Amino acid sequence: MSLLVLPSALNVPQSNPAQTLEFAPVLPEDDAPPPADAGNLETLGLGSSSNVRGDTLGAQGPGAAPPDAPLPPGLGGTPVSKRCVGNPPRQTEDPMAPPCVAHFEGDNGGATHEGVTGEEIRVVIVRDASSGPSSRGMEFDEYDTWHDLSEPPAPDDQQRVRAFKAYVRHFNARYQTYGRTVHAWLRFTAAQNDAERTPESRRAEAAQISSRVRPFAVINDTRTNGGAFAEAAAELGMMVFQGTDYATIGRSEAFYARYPGLSWSYQPSLERRAALFVTYVCEKVVGHAVSFSGDATDHGLPRVLGLLRNAAVGSAAQVIGEEVRTGLQACGAEIELDRTYDGSDSSQPVSNTAAFAQAGVTTILFATPSEYQHSHAAAAIGYYPEWVLAGDDTSDRTFQGRLYDQREWTNARNVSIYPSVTDLRSHPCAQAYREGDPEAAWFDVKNIGCPAAYASLRHLFTGIQVAGPNLTPRSMEAGFRAIPAIPSSDPSIPACYYLPGDYTCVKDAQAQWWDPNGQPRDHGGTGCWRMMESGHRYLAGQWPPGDVEAQRTPDDPCNWQGADVT
Repeated sequence: MSLLVLPSALNVPQSNPAQTLEFAPVLPEDDAPPPADAGNLETLGLGSSSNVRGDTLGAQGPGAAPPDAPLPPGLGGTPVSKRCVGNPPRQTEDPMAPPCVAHFEGDNGGATHEGVTGEEIRVVIVRDASSGPSSRGMEFDEYDTWHDLSEPPAPDDQQRVRAFKAYVRHFNARYQTYGRTVHAWLRFTAAQNDAERTPESRRAEAAQISSRVRPFAVINDTRTNGGAFAEAAAELGMMVFQGTDYATIGRSEAFYARYPGLSWSYQPSLERRAALFVTYVCEKVVGHAVSFSGDATDHGLPRVLGLLRNAAVGSAAQVIGEEVRTGLQACGAEIELDRTYDGSDSSQPVSNTAAFAQAGVTTILFATPSEYQHSHAAAAIGYYPEWVLAGDDTSDRTFQGRLYDQREWTNARNVSIYPSVTDLRSHPCAQAYREGDPEAAWFDVKNIGCPAAYASLRHLFTGIQVAGPNLTPRSMEAGFRAIPAIPSSDPSIPACYYLPGDYTCVKDAQAQWWDPNGQPRDHGGTGCWRMMESGHRYLAGQWPPGDVEAQRTPDDPCNWQGADVT
């Protein structure tokens, strides 16, 4: 595959080019491919300036220099204020961290934008009302509350408050923010249920946040009508980062295009999710014989395809379902039966599965599969087709997989954007949580921090670092667009970059199969998603040859990603 390298917009003015070469977030001059274990950000190149220093203290972690390497800069007279790691150095142990900028001195431009001063960057993380205990077991119902995340984590904090405090401390300490501190608040919205989460209440929430804090950016982890909040926040001039809680699966490309440079997401767009699934089906399912149905008499027969999709009006699931239907038509897939559901009638799973069985459907393409009653309805009539799922960050979680009928889910295969995580204790999200809060309970690290807090904050802090000292939405966009567009070479690192006119990060996915008897490491219960090819990741349209089962082996590893319960 040819590598697309975007033009750099991050070259800091070199007022003193005679200074020592330093790491800065700029692109290399050539198209040389990255090292095998590099993420997209790690391939950003070298630059120099009188203000930004990238010298490192050498570090302990993946890629650290060998003992006989030359003495690293920073041990002589060069100041270093950030503890970078690796060789080449990056900001933290996370392979998705940007290249090291170990020190900054000089003028950062002061108040470069609303919510930015010479000393701080104001950010608000917005989540819906939440119930949960503190580390001491006290129960909290968080409605209409504010929490200053600059305060240290405390045992009396509700779990989510404590998790976000830990991560804000970690990223402020380790990422380069050019003389500023990110001052963040966690806002639990006033609405207590979906009936109160109306577009009007969402817009009122955005107005209140703007008036009270005047933030540079918000992380939007709201759910029902969360798009109305994002629209209102962007219209008020705030940068909006889509949250990474598993229940917020992203927005359409048209949504991001309405607010160019203001609205961003680590997660892929809905269209990208659909394209990953559609190309998998068109390349790995269409034109191949039945191979993993629960009915052995179907094996070897031509597949008869049924499409099952969520048609709830105005939902992200509806967008994905429509995109999948259109994409399958474009590749010539013959859909014998197209059925929908919207959750309004509990009889829908029964009637849908009966219709599929009656039509002789051997393979159900489940476009938005977080609904699990269809599996139970199918088992109730002894109907065990192949299930091919478009992962939606819910269905591809271990906990959710255990809710489906296990006789059915033995025959389930999944296209998932989740990267490979085989040992959560050594994962960067867990390390970062422990660094920000050494006393945190392991339950909180794996259940609260890693699933819902880490990736969205890493995305925000990455944007701040690659923007450089003069922080504005335009400089952040330039920084994001300087990330080279290269495919992933590591199952634990998704391909993350931004194409022209594109505002979402993850571009690839992996294929998984459900094992009712599998058990992720350090995780209670049985049942897990096993990763084909150990989680090797593919861009849309570049899946490996052969049928769905061509790359599956019995000893494929369980994926810890999404395994969020003990």
